[in-house]
Amino acid sequence: MLLLALSAGVGARLGRRLRLPMWPLTGAILGGLVLTLVWPGAIDVPAGWRIVAQVLVGTAVGAAIEEGVLREFLGVLVPGALAVVSIIGIGVAAGLLIGATGHLDHVSAVLGMVPGGVGEMVASATALHANVPVVASMHVVRLVISLAALPLMIRCVTGLTRRAGEGRPDEEASRLSDSDDCSGR
Repeated sequence: MLLLALSAGVGARLGRRLRLPMWPLTGAILGGLVLTLVWPGAIDVPAGWRIVAQVLVGTAVGAAIEEGVLREFLGVLVPGALAVVSIIGIGVAAGLLIGATGHLDHVSAVLGMVPGGVGEMVASATALHANVPVVASMHVVRLVISLAALPLMIRCVTGLTRRAGEGRPDEEASRLSDSDDCSGR
């Protein structure tokens, strides 16, 4: 376990140097992945480690919620719930399509495609006797792609909302640089 923690730490440090998005998480994932790929045999992370990690993440998220957030949350509850149901539906449909190809059983494919935390989906895959390594791999890939795409998505949203909010004329909007939005101009 010490070697795994060291590998994840080295990955996080390298992620910071390479300016990876959300470097502590993406770097640690990649560091742990590298060790897993080169280590002979399976590496079992103790359940206690997973629980402590989830408690720490939950604590950080809970501490970030400030007064007034619940009021704001109520304003987006319905569209947010519709988005979550839509994303789950798309994940289930994609999983069923993958399962239909015969490359993976339907349960593993659905668990690999629906949104959720890696730990939770791996626990579900274990309980349902699905292909745990494939489900975990699908979620790690999803997580890395999401984290890598996040800065671009933020730039796009920021640039588009800034342009719409300020009501700039088209000439001025055309002078926006690539760093301001995702238009590519």
